[in-house]
Amino acid sequence: MDAHAGPLLLLVQANIAAEHEDAFNSWYYHHVPKLLEIPGWQWGRRYVGVKDDTKYLALYSVATMDAIIQVMAADPILKDPRAIEERRLFDAVPGKTDVISNVYEQISGATLGAPFLKHDHHLSVVMADVNDPTKEAEWNAWYDHSHVPNLTQVPGYLSGARFRIRTDPRLGPQKGPKYMALYEWEGVHCLSTLADPETMIPEARAELAEWHAYGLPLAKNTAWNVYKPVARHLSFR
Repeated sequence: MDAHAGPLLLLVQANIAAEHEDAFNSWYYHHVPKLLEIPGWQWGRRYVGVKDDTKYLALYSVATMDAIIQVMAADPILKDPRAIEERRLFDAVPGKTDVISNVYEQISGATLGAPFLKHDHHLSVVMADVNDPTKEAEWNAWYDHSHVPNLTQVPGYLSGARFRIRTDPRLGPQKGPKYMALYEWEGVHCLSTLADPETMIPEARAELAEWHAYGLPLAKNTAWNVYKPVARHLSFR
């Protein structure tokens, strides 16, 4: 797949103190539609964590890097005034921790929106860097041509796609990790059949063993979270 073809994906992860959670969610329901007023911002989806430590995830499909810059530029002069106001409101929400915002380009797998991420499925999110640059191409080939295709044949998996951080001098630094894999799952029952080592089905257990044998030794800064959908918004432009 041409990494520069198709939309970009903005990922925002955050945790929020329990006493501020209701206010945070109430604000977010208005925040996503505001961003989708900006040309090139196509849809936004929000998720809440059901496995591991990160509570909230927001994903946005954005048509071009120029559209991303309208919201995410390090220099406010480059930003849409609506984005400046939304950032002010975001910064004013108390209790946020572990906030990460990264822009990703797709490098393999199911195509965004056709049918990937069009429906309300649970989402498995795996993030990692590669610990040996001399093995990065080999690791990516294994991930794209073995690991993801094998996982998407496991009952319960609906689709899979891989992404890598898209850099641009106008964005400023991004925290990473560099690579991300997204998998759509059928539903909540997959937490036991696909995510719990004690109860997962044999096909999932076999591919987890492959990950531990080959993928994980070459990876660092790894994270695996599973989310359920809570909201979706579409641009009507």
